[in-house]
Amino acid sequence: MTKRNWKRSSSAILALSLIAAGCGGNGAGKTEDTKNAAEEPAKRGSITVSLYDRGTVPADEGTMDNNRWTKWVNENGPADVKYVTVPRFESLQKFNVMFASGSAPDLILEFDTAYQGQLYSQKQLMPLDDLIAKHSKEYKQMLEKYPAIKKAGTMPDGKMYLLGRPMNFGPQHYLFIRADWLKKLNLKAPTTPEELLEVAKAFAAKDPDGNGKADTQGIGLSFVSGIILNNMFGTNFTLFGTGQYPWIVENGKVVHDWDRLKAALEFQKQIYDAGIADKDFVTDKNGEKQKQAWITGKLGIYGGNGADVKIYEALKKNVPEAEIIPIELPKTSFGHYSPLLSTPIQMTGMVNAAAKDPVSVIKMIDFMSSEKYYNTIQNGLEGVHHKLSANGCPEPIDAEKNKKELGYAGDMNMLAPLLGKCFGLENKVNPTPAEKDMVQIIDMAKKAYMDPAKPMAGITHSSYLPNLPQELAPINANANKTIIDLAVKAIVSGKSYTVDQFVQEAKATWEKAGGAKVDDFYGKWYDENKDKAILMKDLYQMGGK
Repeated sequence: MTKRNWKRSSSAILALSLIAAGCGGNGAGKTEDTKNAAEEPAKRGSITVSLYDRGTVPADEGTMDNNRWTKWVNENGPADVKYVTVPRFESLQKFNVMFASGSAPDLILEFDTAYQGQLYSQKQLMPLDDLIAKHSKEYKQMLEKYPAIKKAGTMPDGKMYLLGRPMNFGPQHYLFIRADWLKKLNLKAPTTPEELLEVAKAFAAKDPDGNGKADTQGIGLSFVSGIILNNMFGTNFTLFGTGQYPWIVENGKVVHDWDRLKAALEFQKQIYDAGIADKDFVTDKNGEKQKQAWITGKLGIYGGNGADVKIYEALKKNVPEAEIIPIELPKTSFGHYSPLLSTPIQMTGMVNAAAKDPVSVIKMIDFMSSEKYYNTIQNGLEGVHHKLSANGCPEPIDAEKNKKELGYAGDMNMLAPLLGKCFGLENKVNPTPAEKDMVQIIDMAKKAYMDPAKPMAGITHSSYLPNLPQELAPINANANKTIIDLAVKAIVSGKSYTVDQFVQEAKATWEKAGGAKVDDFYGKWYDENKDKAILMKDLYQMGGK
């Protein structure tokens, strides 16, 4: 009811009351009826929300879009939610199909910042400033407490389109090595590329698992492992995913680097030619095959995406004597770098410009940002999955039950803050032996990777680079697709196609595609924003370093 209509209704109530009083009646019933009508809750909205599907839902728990937690959301949330699942590592393809058919969900949850920028450039996203100001409480409070979220979510037109959350600043990618294999072969952890290559060769050739067979791989090349090897040489141009960021700052100016990429490819070509990595790494785009080699004890050096307790538990189940440690990236002639760190602010969501009920979407965003929502999806129901310990943090009642009934739901928590006194393995009450081991591994990784003197490669975290305008994005994407194909060709082709040939053809491809315009865009952005953008030094300061 509008303010004007409410005033009219109040006047009518007053008039009726006076008439009734003059006739000897009390008029109470009519006043109460009108009051109840005015307080009648708004109609419950109905929205669609995307949700990653990793294929990990136990059969008796249902499906990713229909399980105990999606039902809990619909029973306790502010709107009726229909979940639209997308394959975790093929999400962009699925989203593209849905946008093309007009069936993309109202609330889009996606980690890929380049894709977020693409959707903004295509005008597929809804500006959120006014909606949040008028209809949000929880999320608005988060923005006030962590203003960097709004800064990171604001696009070139000055409006906020992206949703994010604060999180602990820490290691995201880990270079793991089998420490027990190092001991068995009397080797030390490598500190140079040359030592890394020699250790990998020994892991592949000297039967470190002791089974008398030549069935071990020295080092991974696919997915995170390949990304880390590029980072080791100071380049953020990767051969997997959408992370092609070859720009660096030299003498105060942004330049498109080729030398670091050349060195990284030459090193990976040495690995491939030595036969100490999976020959089919090119097709292992999400690293699943490589992960299986790791957890079955057949891989010595592995790039991990996060400190994943489940992967560690699987390895220990298969190989109880396995010991793993994260190691520093070996220092190269280009400097000493660290692998990818998480961001103090992570952008994870967007609202479809075609959403028919954006107010209900905002209400759902508030719900997903709340402590109640996070605690339930993360820890389950009090008295069923956890109890509160003396410090007020949840303590699992039955770890195995929780693994089955909670383990698949993590991607529902993409808008809630990831920090606080109860967040993280280090704050978990009564951790399992595997979790205790992982806390030590995380501590080792923090010491190895979170030194500003050994920064991540690039200008800043890719999440904080500006999104290319619509006319430049296809130039960048199409040229890089060809360049990636050429880079892979250089790794696997032996002497028939060298890295020098790659650099020559890649430069020509970039130039022919109009890549100079992309280089100029990032150069101009840096010149104009280097004093106000979130750059590498700011990340370590924001993260307490």
